[in-house]
Amino acid sequence: MLRMKQVLWITAGVAFLGLGLVGTQKYAVGKESMANHSVVEAATVTDTAITEGPTSVHLQWVKKKGKIKVGKTAVFQVESQEGSLESETIVWSVSNENKASISQNGKLKAKQYGTIIVTAKAGESQISCKLKILPKAVVGLDAGHQKHANGGLEPIGPGASTKKPKVAGGTCGVVSRVPEYQFTLDICKKLKKELKSRGYRVVLTRTSNDVNITNKERAEKINKSGADFCVRVHGDGGASSARGASGLYPSGRNAYVGKLSAKSYALSKAIMNHYCKETGIRNRGNVQRDDLTGTNWSKVPVMLIELGFMTNATEDRYMQSVAGQEAMVTGIADGIDQYVEK
Repeated sequence: MLRMKQVLWITAGVAFLGLGLVGTQKYAVGKESMANHSVVEAATVTDTAITEGPTSVHLQWVKKKGKIKVGKTAVFQVESQEGSLESETIVWSVSNENKASISQNGKLKAKQYGTIIVTAKAGESQISCKLKILPKAVVGLDAGHQKHANGGLEPIGPGASTKKPKVAGGTCGVVSRVPEYQFTLDICKKLKKELKSRGYRVVLTRTSNDVNITNKERAEKINKSGADFCVRVHGDGGASSARGASGLYPSGRNAYVGKLSAKSYALSKAIMNHYCKETGIRNRGNVQRDDLTGTNWSKVPVMLIELGFMTNATEDRYMQSVAGQEAMVTGIADGIDQYVEK
């Protein structure tokens, strides 16, 4: 009987390989070709060369996020509905590695705002979820002035009887001859690019010079944009010996935006400290101003930075240099970082 089992097993194995059937045990020896049931059982039990495919699992979320801010981290975790699942068997991925990264233990770090898909895979099974990455903050930038001044009058604040010209003409570089409206737009465009790389969403009140947007309208545009705060960018003018940068913010006595004074001061102080440290431009301090239309119509914390005196030859040359503008942009962005992360 033992000899017969051995012969049958060898015969069955040869026939099986000849047919190219590799996979499941139940095809090793068919009942139709074997009269002795005990032989079939013996062949099935001892057929260790033939293995089954991976067992499918059904994944479900244990931990996940729907929203996260740029710069923040979150842990994602899944488990099998059938039981335990070793963490090393899970492969994690994100749909856009520029926006986020995820380690193989499920720890995700958000890098850029937008929407991505987070996926966990175990064998042939996978599960995904959508994740919205929010910006660190929404920043409003107002490039001061425009190509053509607008001498028409508008109220300096909501309900004010006092009126001022809608948009003044601005100054001009004493050496470079670059007009202030061009200078401020150049800086705001470069600042937008830098801030976006740091995870902020940026709103500009204008993207070209040939526009007609009043100071009130600029503030209203920022208010409607969802911006968390606003930085108004200007170049200063005065005597040829005057130099330095200033931060202008509303006082607590301001009839229109007094409640924004404390946060506006914090914003101004952070920007001025970093800006002057990075550029080496003299810090003339943070000054309360309650007569600025673009400030008084704001509904979010707001400051106006006078970048330096365009009427000072040394500062004009510096502010129009590539290195100077890189330092200016870095300084303002560092100040915004400090204000947001405080």
